[in-house]
Amino acid sequence: MVNLRSGKSTGPYTAEQQEKMAAVAKENRERKEREKQAKLKAIADEQAAKLKEVEEEMKKKEKAAEEEAAAEEAKEMMRIESEEGSSGTKEDTDAEIEKKISEWVANLSLGEDEEAESYVT
Repeated sequence: MVNLRSGKSTGPYTAEQQEKMAAVAKENRERKEREKQAKLKAIADEQAAKLKEVEEEMKKKEKAAEEEAAAEEAKEMMRIESEEGSSGTKEDTDAEIEKKISEWVANLSLGEDEEAESYVT
């Protein structure tokens, strides 16, 4: 902007126009800042909602795992109790099995002797 001898200015805009443009520019900056803050708030709210959802999901999974562990523990206790209740019969069964094995071995030995005798005669 150049001032002439006549006192006039050669600037492209008058003082009023420059003030209006400055006001408009200021309003635009403020509007953009408000929009930016609104976007940031929306992002923060979205992240908070996702975090809450993840926490709820984790609680559900944790509760399910605890229930499963409790069920497994109950099954284990029932198994242990049933083993304790049938421990006498288990020993009897083991004794019976050992007796049968001994008989089979004796029969096998006897069978081998008979087989050997049949080859000799």
